[in-house]
Amino acid sequence: MRSPSGSRSLWWSARHASRSWCSSPMGSKRKRPSLRASDGSVLIQVLWTLAILVLLSLALGYTTALDQRLVSYQRDRLTALYLAKAGYQRALVELERDPIPPANSYLESWAHNPEAFQQVPLGSGSFTVSYAWPGQDGSAGVVYGVVDEERKININTAPKEILVRLPGMTEGIADALLEWRAKHKSLVELEDRPFKVLEELWLVDGMTHEVFQALQPFVTVYSDGKVNLNTAPKEVLMALGMSEGLVAKVLRFRWGFDGIRGTRDDQSFATLASAGQDLNAFVPLTPLEAAQLGNLITQSRLKVASSFFRIHSLGTARDGKISRVVEGIVRRGAGSARSVALVSWHES
Repeated sequence: MRSPSGSRSLWWSARHASRSWCSSPMGSKRKRPSLRASDGSVLIQVLWTLAILVLLSLALGYTTALDQRLVSYQRDRLTALYLAKAGYQRALVELERDPIPPANSYLESWAHNPEAFQQVPLGSGSFTVSYAWPGQDGSAGVVYGVVDEERKININTAPKEILVRLPGMTEGIADALLEWRAKHKSLVELEDRPFKVLEELWLVDGMTHEVFQALQPFVTVYSDGKVNLNTAPKEVLMALGMSEGLVAKVLRFRWGFDGIRGTRDDQSFATLASAGQDLNAFVPLTPLEAAQLGNLITQSRLKVASSFFRIHSLGTARDGKISRVVEGIVRRGAGSARSVALVSWHES
């Protein structure tokens, strides 16, 4: 039989064990923390902030890339511009080192020189000095060289009978041109140049795009009014009053025995005084043709040397994707230094 004290000890031990079991993890379920509404709003704010930062980083990256492209484009445009200027300078060299003959013609290095002017590599690009000019068969062609401005008709000095014979010209537009010229005539003889630039032809009544395009290759504002017999094209020679037969003989003389322009046997008229005799010795002239040529010489419509030239230079960069053009009108002196002065300049 157990004693009362022993029973009481067993009772307290059992009670203590029961409490311990109830308070242990195995004896009760773990209480989960509650998610408050404020915690959810903070999470949403964090997500929006991250989204905004991502968008800002994307926008910054796009803007940076765009800026880099713009900088690269401007750099390439500047490179192309200086390449075009390099072509202009090369043309000046050819004009300045040209010997001082009594005449100028397409036999000289500035006139047609693909080696010096056709896609000449320089640095990361190239330059080309050229102008469009029809071939002998009338097809589209390109001449790599400098334009002789004095192979053209000067619209500041040409009389009506010459103007109306120009391609595209009508009698009405010729009259309007002469009227405009009279209104803008300078009182100073040295500055008597009513048309300062060719684009002023658009101010003449009746001028159209078609007429301007037809006239542009054959007219100028930069000569003394005389036309270089060695470089004038067929259209200009006919506008001066030459017959088709005489024009054909002049061109045949200039192209030499092979009849091809730009070859070694090309010829030029050394002096105006001997032009008729030289032409007649190469291909006989009829009395009428001889008279036509003599009259033009007597009327001071012709010459054999030039002073004004047009340089059209194209610079290309980034494998030809970026290009710039410079165009200068220069006047070459007749002195021993053979200096060349800039008269007009345009960049595009």
